[in-house]
Amino acid sequence: MAGLVHKEIQKLITEGGKSDPMTISFIRTKLMLKGIDPDKWGPTSEDSPEVLAIIERFSHALLGRRERQ
Repeated sequence: MAGLVHKEIQKLITEGGKSDPMTISFIRTKLMLKGIDPDKWGPTSEDSPEVLAIIERFSHALLGRRERQ
């Protein structure tokens, strides 16, 4: 399924950022430090299980979300 990485990144930025530019910048920077450039992933990008796993772990640490089953 294409675009799932993009969707998860956007959800993480939206939910975690809470419309605060500094927090959004922090999240984007942390993703880049983990090797994920948010601008690289678009709605038609092929998904990567490795990238999804990194996003899920980061999301869990940041938001306390449970990982997808």
